[in-house]
Amino acid sequence: MGTILLKVFVGAVAGLVCWAIFEPMAPSPNTRDWATWEQLFTLSIGAIVGLAIGGVNGLLQGGKIHTIRGSVLGLIFGAIGSSLGYGLGGSLAQLSHLPPQTMPWRMVALTPLGAFLGLAIGASTLSWRRAIQGFIGGAIGGAIGSGLFDIIGTMLASFQLAAKGIQAGVTGEVGGPSRAIYAIVMGAAIALFIGLVERLARSAWVRLTLGRNEGKEWVLDSGQNFIGRGESCQIPLFGDANVMPNHACIVRQGPGQFLIADGGSPIGTYLNGQRVQQAPLFHGAVITVGSFNLEFLLKNQRAPVRGPEAYPGQAYQLGGQGYGGQPVPPQPGVAATPQYPTAQPQYPASQPTTQMAPAPAPTVITLTALDGPLSGQRFPISSPMELGREQSAIPMSFDSQVSRRHAQLIPDSMGLTVTDLNSTNGTFVNGQRVQSQTVRSGDLVKIGATTFRVD
Repeated sequence: MGTILLKVFVGAVAGLVCWAIFEPMAPSPNTRDWATWEQLFTLSIGAIVGLAIGGVNGLLQGGKIHTIRGSVLGLIFGAIGSSLGYGLGGSLAQLSHLPPQTMPWRMVALTPLGAFLGLAIGASTLSWRRAIQGFIGGAIGGAIGSGLFDIIGTMLASFQLAAKGIQAGVTGEVGGPSRAIYAIVMGAAIALFIGLVERLARSAWVRLTLGRNEGKEWVLDSGQNFIGRGESCQIPLFGDANVMPNHACIVRQGPGQFLIADGGSPIGTYLNGQRVQQAPLFHGAVITVGSFNLEFLLKNQRAPVRGPEAYPGQAYQLGGQGYGGQPVPPQPGVAATPQYPTAQPQYPASQPTTQMAPAPAPTVITLTALDGPLSGQRFPISSPMELGREQSAIPMSFDSQVSRRHAQLIPDSMGLTVTDLNSTNGTFVNGQRVQSQTVRSGDLVKIGATTFRVD
């Protein structure tokens, strides 16, 4: 909701700025200049509100290209859309045979203005889906703004006439405050309902759970959604030189069906801690690109308990723009190293031999993941190590409940000493939160959302 409120604030300020610029230039009503001024005022509302909200849309997506493109296209499309909406609304109002200058008449006249302005703002993202969503949200915002025009005007009319020294029974122009409220409400309402319609209509998106600007979200409304540090990427990730300009791509394959494909990056793309070239995505899957974690989300879905064994780390050849591919077959000429028998020295049967008993092998403690994406995997603990989202011994970067440095494991003759490193959500042994405890075979250790059994 934070991004929606930001758009509402920016839209309201844009409407207020437009009114403050044009209201001092307003001519007397019922003159020839009034129609020209009204058209210019309407066009400017569309241009300024479109510039502001389009720029915010680009800024929230990230990158200079998106911000500049959103601002420029919002300005141009906003001016065109408001002009078309104003003309259409005027024609509909004349055909409606409603009493002029009443609330129903004004709503018929001004709702198309909001609808076409919303359409223009959505089109500034170069997405037809968002253009349609903007049209719906803009129509709702325009209707609300036009409805409030007469309500506010009626409430403030007597105060305005008294302030101007106009006696009772004498008519006077009292539209200034109403126009101010209309401009503010129009900008805010269009931004609000565009944001709400986009939020309700989105079917798939990713949320940044680790890295700069944690919590930021990107809607996956394109057939190909590129991830990288390139300014033109749909999901731009800046601040990590290891991230390639076009590092990976989320490809839409059908309704609710997406896959992640690596773009040939040196450090690779990871899904739930395992490196993949191409793999299907499910709700709750965590994509790791450099130092960033992106959580893939689908509307009205629950994350299944699936391990990374469903995502084999085999090599794929990318199939062009679609990022499709097939597994690379075994390379000819590369064969397994042949095993040759080794001659064994022969000893006389009567020769006495001595044999030393083998030393007992040291017991290696193993952690077995019982649930979550790591389910079924075994991790031997042969030396001290740390667990956390930034540690590589046991990949847990997919889990937002795990701290960057969460716990320390130290094997010794008594078992395995588990020490919490002041993590946010704590470390648990057999269901009890602990600071430091020695565990043995059969004990259960919970780190974040993953439970490990000590073997």
